[in-house]
Amino acid sequence: MCRTEEAFTLIELLVVIAIIAILAGMLLPALSKAKDRALLANDLNNIRQIMLASHMFAGDNDDYLPYPSWGGADRDCWAHAANIPDAAGNDSLPMMSNQVEFAKRGQLAPYLGDVKIFMCPKDEHDRSSGRKKQKFKERSIKITSYSWNGAIIAYQSQPPQTKTSKFRLGSLRPTGILLWEANEDMTAYNFNDVGNQPHEGISQRHAASRIAKDQTDVVGGIATFGNLSGSAFAIKISKWFSPDLAGKNIWPATQNPKGPNDAWYNPDSKDGTF
Repeated sequence: MCRTEEAFTLIELLVVIAIIAILAGMLLPALSKAKDRALLANDLNNIRQIMLASHMFAGDNDDYLPYPSWGGADRDCWAHAANIPDAAGNDSLPMMSNQVEFAKRGQLAPYLGDVKIFMCPKDEHDRSSGRKKQKFKERSIKITSYSWNGAIIAYQSQPPQTKTSKFRLGSLRPTGILLWEANEDMTAYNFNDVGNQPHEGISQRHAASRIAKDQTDVVGGIATFGNLSGSAFAIKISKWFSPDLAGKNIWPATQNPKGPNDAWYNPDSKDGTF
């Protein structure tokens, strides 16, 4: 007796393919969110290590923090040594390697095991293609995703003989935010240095619904932060641009916070700004 082999009909095969496509469509967003959460956790760990290194530096320097950089790359700062080469428009491997060497001679490098800690893992992931790759290529400084708060130097370049922050750590508010993920979508001054004013904006690379067109385009993302107590945490951009932090105005508009607060805490100013 002969057995007849059964096979999928075309309709049955199409149904199976459709079911697989539906399941993939349901699983991929969940997998993407899980991956983003893992990258966010690594990002926060980076910041904790940078904050710890900052306190160690202050301990060795009469309670003064590293210099945040201001208006250029012509002096030693927390992230790199003086006169790091300008990488705007150049993302070649030799340029990247050259900037890494300057990072290894920066003020925090001796307190860190690896200067790769300066780079957010999500930033590193995103810059492989598309608009994020182009915006990364535009940066002058490519060795970090983060920027320091100019509050610690009163938002003004300090005399050349000043190698550190203007104010001692003990004279600053403990909850003051020192570091944040810098805004990679800026239309000007995109990573020209590694020190900013709060209303220059923050990154939205984590948990964003889409890629922002510029620094005023709110897409619902969040950025990571480190404060002077050593804590690392995340804040939504809508919360950052509120009166109690950066203020509602986004650079180049004039800042308008209710200060001083954890974003604006310049001791030389009544409202913490400049």
